[in-house]
Amino acid sequence: MATITVPQVVPSPVEDAEALMKAFQGWGTDEQAVIYILAHRDAAQRKLIRQAYEEKYSENLVQGLQSELSGDLQTAMSYWILDPVERQAAIANAATKCVSEEYPVIVEIACANSPADLLQLLLALVSTYRYDGDEVDGGLARSEAKTIHEAVTRDGGGTIMDHGELTRILGTRSRAQLVATLSCFRDEHGGTTVVKALLHGSDPTGYARALRIAARCVADANKYLAKVLRNAMRSSSGTDEESLSRVVVMHAEKDLRDIKEEFQKRASVALEQAVAKETSGDYKTFIMALVGSQ
Repeated sequence: MATITVPQVVPSPVEDAEALMKAFQGWGTDEQAVIYILAHRDAAQRKLIRQAYEEKYSENLVQGLQSELSGDLQTAMSYWILDPVERQAAIANAATKCVSEEYPVIVEIACANSPADLLQLLLALVSTYRYDGDEVDGGLARSEAKTIHEAVTRDGGGTIMDHGELTRILGTRSRAQLVATLSCFRDEHGGTTVVKALLHGSDPTGYARALRIAARCVADANKYLAKVLRNAMRSSSGTDEESLSRVVVMHAEKDLRDIKEEFQKRASVALEQAVAKETSGDYKTFIMALVGSQ
């Protein structure tokens, strides 16, 4: 479920565009006014505001926000104003250009990932038709659990023996079928999960790491994303605002309420409390609004 709140009576897109322009004018940007408007409009409303702003002022609102805001608020707001598909593409594109090679971000977006060596996995996951129902083939689950076990058997160099089979299974099976397969794998191999099996040995291509994230997302996406949020706010080097923004902005209109419940279950603290403690200023105000506390 979504966490953002939209007023019962919403101004017209033109009125919102005019209010945003007013917030941009003067000696400094009125960040609170920008947050008050955009953090409380859904995707369809934000798209209309962008159109109205461009028609009225012959300026691109995305560029306007990037010019008028700064720091973590600028980054988060720049993603928020985009359509959901545009946003995912922008975040994935930024991840591919990151010096630290943020491939897990792409895995998270696609629910299983691909950098250069893993491109086949990404393409399979985002382009292959998947049955979306709850029906499960138990025999197939057992058979493919065995296939996965054989695929992750490692040689002396610690490499995955069969990329193709893993890609085929993860890229074509429904979520329900994959959950059953992962469960069979655990039951038939002494409680060892696929994720744990992929932890052993070296990972020169990054493929095993991508598969671990894919398996976690398939098994329980809310649990995985709650972990991303926990890690983002308990890093020894300080809060990872990029990861925090990514999860909140991408899920605020979809399933952030469910992720919040999982976060509280595992962190023993409400997400709102954690965000309030680890963020500050206008960025804090914006993220808190999306989380659903303002």
